[in-house]
Amino acid sequence: MSGTCRVVLADRFFMTPAAIQLLKSVGTVVWAPEKAEKTLMAKVRGATVIAAEYNHITKDVMDAAKGTLKGIVAYGVGYNHIDVAAATERRLYVANCKGSNAEAVAELAVTLILNISRGTHTGDRLIRNGKWRSDQSGDLPSILKGRELARKTLGLVGMGEIGRRVTRIAKGFEMKILVYDPYLSAEIVNESGAEAASLPRLMAEADYVSLHVPLSADTKGLIGEAEIALMKPTAYLVNTARGAVVDEKALLDALRRKRIAGAGLDVFSVEPLPARSQFLKLNNVVLTPHIGGLTQEALEEVSRMTAEESVRIA
Repeated sequence: MSGTCRVVLADRFFMTPAAIQLLKSVGTVVWAPEKAEKTLMAKVRGATVIAAEYNHITKDVMDAAKGTLKGIVAYGVGYNHIDVAAATERRLYVANCKGSNAEAVAELAVTLILNISRGTHTGDRLIRNGKWRSDQSGDLPSILKGRELARKTLGLVGMGEIGRRVTRIAKGFEMKILVYDPYLSAEIVNESGAEAASLPRLMAEADYVSLHVPLSADTKGLIGEAEIALMKPTAYLVNTARGAVVDEKALLDALRRKRIAGAGLDVFSVEPLPARSQFLKLNNVVLTPHIGGLTQEALEEVSRMTAEESVRIA
């Protein structure tokens, strides 16, 4: 096998020298960061394995490597950029790096919860803009009045690798944890120290709703107008999953009307977030540029797993 394979890295992403060396042990490594499908198709000809983080691996891209392609690896956990049905029809393996960034995403979710609860982003801007003019807390704007997490209710929509880690962290704050996950039994959820709940109950009772589901036909628009309408006016929504899991129009309306207290968003239906996005005009939302898995530790792990999965397929 050594030297006979062609591994195409179809994006710009981090790979450790050790991971690259592992790939080279089975053949040639080719970087193909091009976004245009036709250009990408030209680069993948003769590929044994294609690895991609965001680039769409369509049936046409797969067919451009027909005869040599054995499989596709998602750099990361999400694989909605890969046409899995087309890959199945072509008898191609599809692999992801499950769990590689779970700790990183879980910690960001809790970071967003803490941020929107205590207004640290608002306090930072206040100091930088020279508006902290008194040592009396009563002279500070009311928007800086925070809330404590202790004994509040956290609702987790999805309890996979990330959700379990969020549960572990939240228990340190003595939070009550409700979980909606139709793929887990109530017994399994309860064993983790959480409580299984229906989605309507979770949305109605939670002080914080945190989303941890993959994007699929079943989860697209899962949190829509009806679900958001169930939330308490004091509740917050946190999304570190995928933007399309939430009906962004309904969320924007709820945030504008102060129907809910706020949101922490790391993902959006269109990325990068357009300059005209209405989210940018709201002061009750914290925005981060899809950095859930962007830690040194997570990047090293996903790099290692991408290389190992590619070699396994090759």
